[in-house]
Amino acid sequence: MASSTNTAGAPTPVVSIENTSVRFKETLALYIEHLEIGAGERVFVLGRSGSGKTTLSRLIKGRVRPSEGSVLVLGHEPSSFVRHARRKAFQHRVAMIDQEFHLVPRMNVIRNVLCGALGRVRTWQSVIGIFSSVEWEKAEAILQEVEMGDFAERRIETLSGGQRQRVAIARALMQDADLILADEPVSNLDPELAEDSLELLVNVTRRHGITLMVNLHQPRLAKRFASRVIGLYQGHVVFDGNPDGLSTESEELIYVGPEQEIERRGGQEVSYDKPATTLA
Repeated sequence: MASSTNTAGAPTPVVSIENTSVRFKETLALYIEHLEIGAGERVFVLGRSGSGKTTLSRLIKGRVRPSEGSVLVLGHEPSSFVRHARRKAFQHRVAMIDQEFHLVPRMNVIRNVLCGALGRVRTWQSVIGIFSSVEWEKAEAILQEVEMGDFAERRIETLSGGQRQRVAIARALMQDADLILADEPVSNLDPELAEDSLELLVNVTRRHGITLMVNLHQPRLAKRFASRVIGLYQGHVVFDGNPDGLSTESEELIYVGPEQEIERRGGQEVSYDKPATTLA
């Protein structure tokens, strides 16, 4: 994927978040003081359920609006588009693989993959499912790449969880996205299939030059596949660094919390991003 530079000649981050919070009524769900994700990074986000991982993905995708702060994705504010055409063009550049995959069960595999091309075809074509021979050939090639070429005519409802995961990855590749967000993509798979699916996702995004952000619960998998790990606790970044730096103490900070970690260290302060303001 093409990368851009700013006026100073430095690469423009794919994601740039500054002093941003997301609140749901009286609950502060997420606060990011500063976060940048560069082109080609493989960022794995760790944290307990409710730590803010999904909220962060939805913020980047434009599915939730920031309560305050600045969010730029591919140089745009995701939730600021007024014109449908511009929002559609942006959404096409940011693919999301949800936990449940959201494939069409009664549709066959290749038709599900072709749904990834909907953002670049005319509305009337998308409604009746007409795609060019170029798009068909592209979908077939992607299915071969994810080792699902022999399943093109199979209906989704007949596939295993691991196979559905591969179709979801293929559909995301069909978008020609610059950024893929994967929210707990292997939570419903057994450990062996989870490793295989993550290895496939990492390898194909690397080959295509796509920036990848994966929400995950398993530190072991993050250490193996990520180029960078971010840890969230109660909506705050408590770890951001190289996977090799993800120590036992860092994992406790992510999954137990800084207050408990301070107690464990005998009162030694633990630093992490704190919100500029707190809710009453």
